[in-house]
Amino acid sequence: MPADRKTFEVISFGCKVNQAEGQALAARLREFGFVEADARARIAIVNTCAVTAEAARQGRQRVRRAVRDGAAVIVTGCAAHPAAGAGALGRLDGVGLIEADKDRVVDFVRRDDGLAARLAPRAAQPRRLTRDLAPSAARSRAMLKVQDGCPDACAYCIVPLVRPVIRSTPPEEAVRQLEALVAEGYREVMICGIHLGLYGADLAPRTRLADLLEHMLTVPDLGRLRLSSIAPLEISDRLLALLRSEPERLCPHLHVSLQSGDDGVLARMGRPYTTSEFAGVVRRIREALPMPAVTTDVLVGFPGETDAAFENTLRTCREVSFSRIHAFPFSPRPGTRAAAMPDPVPHETVRARRRAVSALGDALAAAYRKSLVGRAARVVLETLHPDGSAEGLSERYVRVHVRAPLPAGAGRREMLPVRLLSTADGILEAKAD
Repeated sequence: MPADRKTFEVISFGCKVNQAEGQALAARLREFGFVEADARARIAIVNTCAVTAEAARQGRQRVRRAVRDGAAVIVTGCAAHPAAGAGALGRLDGVGLIEADKDRVVDFVRRDDGLAARLAPRAAQPRRLTRDLAPSAARSRAMLKVQDGCPDACAYCIVPLVRPVIRSTPPEEAVRQLEALVAEGYREVMICGIHLGLYGADLAPRTRLADLLEHMLTVPDLGRLRLSSIAPLEISDRLLALLRSEPERLCPHLHVSLQSGDDGVLARMGRPYTTSEFAGVVRRIREALPMPAVTTDVLVGFPGETDAAFENTLRTCREVSFSRIHAFPFSPRPGTRAAAMPDPVPHETVRARRRAVSALGDALAAAYRKSLVGRAARVVLETLHPDGSAEGLSERYVRVHVRAPLPAGAGRREMLPVRLLSTADGILEAKAD
């Protein structure tokens, strides 16, 4: 392929795993001489999500935009899986390849001479090349995928249809990848998986998430690790003890998906716990860790969710007192049990319930930020401002603005000790310690 047509862009939607896979795909293409561009790339790889109808719509919209821009368009990710209705993507004009398997996407781009031919000649466009930057260079925190696949049977979820097979990265390989990220200068690495609590279920001998973390803690010069979402019943006493023993290298932050605060809705969803069991898990987290951040997802508008059931969800969220809530609306996904369930909730009601959960989440997040004022924290710097100040995330997943002056040499990706001074407008103010 002519060198001037080897620029590419990977546009990823959805979960942390999909983001990590998109970054890994881009890194492999760079290894084969392709040049990453963050504007007007000649090859556009749209890495889609299918978890919600809105995510799938955003992916299709981005595909159409890339086609209009004259790029050779490749669609990958979960929405490119046949079980997610990939045929709808195939009806979009200008799509050169639809392939859910990202390894096959790399092979196609490398070997397909016809890809260059499908690129219509066009006047040279200004573009910003990022070839010389390390993988995930636009990020201050790296993501390391260690697990794939989910066999669960949640009624609303399409993931078990598009990622049904459990695959875990062996500890030795995961450590090697972590060492490479640390060598690139990342001070925070998020350990992610589709169903992270099932890490190692496919390995022999059986390995568990806590085992993996213990291996990772042997990496020299490690900054800190953060876990992505984990199921409530998979938070073991051993995992909590490990988090407690390593407060600087293991973030005191757990994202535990509630989905609903009503037992009847949870049962219809196929979630394997009750609200009291969920609350008990959070109590164990708070008993084990100092001031932990407990974040969550709440799905509103599940079929049959009554006003009373929704009020139970609000009550549960207040009682658990999350530090952040991600609220999202139910949308029927092809092939799932919930898609055929009766008693749909009216769209206007769903939107109102989502607003209510988001408002409660904002209030709980503000209260959590206020509780941290006066404490020490460590912030991984993401943005450096012209006035000499900076922003980043603390170990407790709270955004922090660090006032000027910063210590000499402090830059993006650095982990800076700070003192939290005050809170306003959704952010904590701090000064370097």
